[in-house]
Amino acid sequence: MRKPIAVLGVALAPVALTAGVIAAAPQTADGAIATYKLTYASLPNGTKQVVRWNGCQKTITYKVNLAAVPSAQRSAVLSDTKAAVAKVALNTKFVFTYKGTTSEVPKVGSMARQSAELVIAFTSPSKTNYSLAGSTLGQGGLYYGWVSRTVNGRTSYTVAAQRGFVVIDTPQMLNQARGGTGTGLRRTNLLAHELGHAVGLQHVSDTRQQMYPSIRTASPTLFYTGDRAGLAKVGKAAGCINTAYMPLKDLS
Repeated sequence: MRKPIAVLGVALAPVALTAGVIAAAPQTADGAIATYKLTYASLPNGTKQVVRWNGCQKTITYKVNLAAVPSAQRSAVLSDTKAAVAKVALNTKFVFTYKGTTSEVPKVGSMARQSAELVIAFTSPSKTNYSLAGSTLGQGGLYYGWVSRTVNGRTSYTVAAQRGFVVIDTPQMLNQARGGTGTGLRRTNLLAHELGHAVGLQHVSDTRQQMYPSIRTASPTLFYTGDRAGLAKVGKAAGCINTAYMPLKDLS
């Protein structure tokens, strides 16, 4: 067997704000509109694989940067963050472990230096090179690694998520979104959307889902049926991944 080749990739997507009232979408026939979409890695042999976290990873560690949040509001914002993470954990069955606050702000290329698998930063557009331009409230995504293994002339590929991140335009968030859980323009809904990207979900066109590209006054509370189905697909039940030789270490 030749030495495996390890490579990193990235998948990310922003969420924008839509402030106008949008009525609930009418029911559609099964399969008419995709209610969840997964992240795929394109591999050198022309195939694609779903990008997900290792189902046998003991825990996914996370830290939160609250530097841009006014001191009086930090406790509430951290509580909302933990509530959103807890909902992701409930639907994926992954264990997320809070490792405290950090001064880190995710940037393109910073993944190898993250002190936790997932960093959630309440920041400002000038502090990160992930785009928070215009009405974009946040960006979330994940970094994945793949390893090729060749045995008896046959090459196979293993893909796994290695790091995740969320960056939030904090001044705009505080101005536009309320705290607590519930429908509509809530911090928890914004965070749930971006955390969905960090565990492998992509945007959908179904306005009933949290993974719709814009947060709206009709946004569901944390996750809706399609979101939950997608989270289950990339969750613990999807099984173990052999992460030996992956470019980044498990920090749990």
